[in-house]
Amino acid sequence: MKTIDIILTFSLSCIMSVSCIGKKSDGKVVSNEVELQMEEIHFPQQDVLQLKSYYLSSPVHGDSVNILIGYNYRLHSLDYLDLESKRVTQVTLPAKGPHAISRLSGIYAHSLDSVWVSDDSEHVFLVDSRGTVNCIVDLREFLDDTEQLLINTNYAIHTSRLYYNKNRQSLMFLTQNLSSKAFTVKEVFINQKKEAAIYKLSPSNIIPDMSEGYSYMSCPNVNYTGENIIYNYPTESSIYTLNILTNVRSSVTAESSYTSNVVEKCTSGKDYAASERHRLENPYFYDVMYIPKYKIYARLHIDKVEFDADKGIEKLINDRDLYLMLFNDEMKKMCEVKLVKHRYNYFTGWSVSYGGIVLFVDNVLDTENDTDDLIIDFVNPR
Repeated sequence: MKTIDIILTFSLSCIMSVSCIGKKSDGKVVSNEVELQMEEIHFPQQDVLQLKSYYLSSPVHGDSVNILIGYNYRLHSLDYLDLESKRVTQVTLPAKGPHAISRLSGIYAHSLDSVWVSDDSEHVFLVDSRGTVNCIVDLREFLDDTEQLLINTNYAIHTSRLYYNKNRQSLMFLTQNLSSKAFTVKEVFINQKKEAAIYKLSPSNIIPDMSEGYSYMSCPNVNYTGENIIYNYPTESSIYTLNILTNVRSSVTAESSYTSNVVEKCTSGKDYAASERHRLENPYFYDVMYIPKYKIYARLHIDKVEFDADKGIEKLINDRDLYLMLFNDEMKKMCEVKLVKHRYNYFTGWSVSYGGIVLFVDNVLDTENDTDDLIIDFVNPR
């Protein structure tokens, strides 16, 4: 286990790279804003076959434990990753029968024994720690003919989470009207004879019309905290909040001090090659995540990279700089850190837990990590 303390002052616009080889970053500066600690967690060989990184995972929201539940698509199981004991246990999901679950699209772990999952059949299932399905909700019953369901965790496109609101006994998820292209969040009440609630999301303040020139980046990233819908667009830095009780909307620009904050419109064509080049030559802003223990928000984004056809797409994708930004509960920027290069996977690479940010160590350009073991960098404020 390796631990690195990083003390940062961002009122001085200072940025440091987090070292993951046991050395402190050059130039320590005392900070009144935030102190970060990064710990490398190496999971030893397990009795179960875990993955090297999990593209789909969820912290356990209802319990104050640093356990991450990830979807193991190879075994069609839920893998419980205990960040403290470094143990991995598995719960196999039913693949056949009346309660069959297909490939997952979303996870929301309410507790260790109560995990909501959505699958490609557009159903949501409540699964316990033995893999027993205790409830099934058919989301298609709540979709209009012109709507599509957008529960998705694809860091190349967008991330819109499945959410369970324990206070309202409801499920929430993103939809899009295929005619108007407008995005809404729907709230479905479980075991209650109430109509689904609908919350319309505001378009980007910076790029109101993304119908052309932004390809796969036009959909919002959507997450939830309590009664707030937290969303942002991959194409610009702003963060938007909608309170479902008061209908109060707010936004902050949440600008990076080190990268461009707006994606330029693609004017070179609509084919795949043009879209790939456009993606590489612009930043990309990921979803906003909540760390319950400290009541702060975290967001990652990647910088553009100079296009070089001789290097190939895969190398260019993995050669980009990754930044972490933290915000307080009023969405005021606390800090911004450039993370170490060639260490994380920009498609499957992170989540939050009760007390910090989980980054899976998995990058094809990493020359120091030659193992297939599960390795995590755990970043937490102190």
